[in-house]
Amino acid sequence: MLKLVPIDTINPSTYNPRKADPVRLNVLELSLRKLGFLLPIFASHNGEILSGHQRHHVASRMGLTHVPVFFTEEMSLADRKGINIAFNRGTNDLNMADTPVNMTEALARANLDNAAEKVEDRDKDSKGFNRCMTAKSVPISKLVTVNRGKWVNYARNMARLLYGKKITMPLVCTPDNKVVNGIGRLQYAAEKNWKNIDVVYISYEEADLSNAMLNLLSMDFDIHNRYEDLLRFNSFRRARRSRSELGQGFIFTVAPNARSKGYDVTEPKNTKQWKRTHGLSVVDFGAGHLTETKILRSIGVSVAPFEPFRLGENNEINKAESVEIAKQFLETVKSGKRFSSVFISSVLNSVPFAGDRQKIACLCAALCDSKSRLYACASSATGSTSLRMVKGTDGLAERQSTYATFALDYEEGITIGDFQEKPKVQKYHTPSEFYLLFKNYFEIVNVEDKQNNVRATCANPNIDAILKDLREAIEFEFDLPYPDDSRMGLVDAAIDAYEQRLGVKL
Repeated sequence: MLKLVPIDTINPSTYNPRKADPVRLNVLELSLRKLGFLLPIFASHNGEILSGHQRHHVASRMGLTHVPVFFTEEMSLADRKGINIAFNRGTNDLNMADTPVNMTEALARANLDNAAEKVEDRDKDSKGFNRCMTAKSVPISKLVTVNRGKWVNYARNMARLLYGKKITMPLVCTPDNKVVNGIGRLQYAAEKNWKNIDVVYISYEEADLSNAMLNLLSMDFDIHNRYEDLLRFNSFRRARRSRSELGQGFIFTVAPNARSKGYDVTEPKNTKQWKRTHGLSVVDFGAGHLTETKILRSIGVSVAPFEPFRLGENNEINKAESVEIAKQFLETVKSGKRFSSVFISSVLNSVPFAGDRQKIACLCAALCDSKSRLYACASSATGSTSLRMVKGTDGLAERQSTYATFALDYEEGITIGDFQEKPKVQKYHTPSEFYLLFKNYFEIVNVEDKQNNVRATCANPNIDAILKDLREAIEFEFDLPYPDDSRMGLVDAAIDAYEQRLGVKL
């Protein structure tokens, strides 16, 4: 619902991940002075700003008393955070590879002074200042005819995410119906066979400035600081990511050239080979849906799984089951039971921060003895179509048609997507990164880059290095956050378990 409301009736969200600097805020003020509100501010039903934080800030310092606001339907905090991220891509006509860095470079080339000189300041107290309030309903067929061939699939995909939450915003067009902003929204509407769509018309003189302000002005993300816990508990393996066979991390030693579906460990000859290589007592760290745990148990292998974010009904984390799995894992650790192999099969793909991944490596290394082997597997940065696409390389048409993922710049090889569910980070590792992740804790680390994965085999744990980092790793991993703001709460039990196992005081 679109309304003109007193400016103090809406408030910035405390978790907004965008960073603004004085220079860009001044540019944004120039935009408002010259163009007014072409698009509204977007807020939750109770007035929490989802998109438009900086415009709200600038409008306040300009002395505006009212601002146009589109109020969304009621959403959970997790949904609001996801939409908050998506808005940063959904309001700009972006390609997948666009980042704040290259957008800032494009903005610098746009000659704002020249574009602004063509446009008179608007009276901020006039109705014409809030232009989105008087958008016109225009037949989509007319707009498609003029803009045919300019489609941007990625912008369409981001529009789809916002429309999925019943969030609508107008197009911005010149008098000849050429879209300046909103090509993805038009594309999506045309594909859905809508009849009309709202349009805010601007003059030809305003086109260059509008393009720069609406498509190139972007605030840097601070998502890795503002959304730490959300990215952690959203790392759970999705229901659609289920399989009925062992993942690559469990088979790359026994079948180095096979795809997961090409190796059936339950076949007698494969069972014998797998047990001979990996032994009869293993750890499944980051066990996901427990698929591998169940398969290996079915062939007589003892498995100790650990999965802190076990998926329950409605694609939500089942905390009770997750904690119970963790307790059983710690009981096995405390018992001193020897593990012939420790597997970190795919969890490192979705652990959002390097420090978190280092702690997992430490915890798993502490479970190894001189005869144990640790096997780790993760998506490769060198062989990933997904990563190449967010960096601007054309991917498969089918994939481009649905992709709504983009790169984050707090660490190399990081993307974020899954906004339609819960925003999830993916990390793509280089072989050297994977080597360094484990080298501190093992004397022998062999890494290969194959089948779009990096694979590590580690031996001879460095107990001094492990003990140096172990307590901090335990305090992190066994007190992970959950969506209800609770924690796992098993730190004391975990410290006791590892102390008993290793015969040390942490």
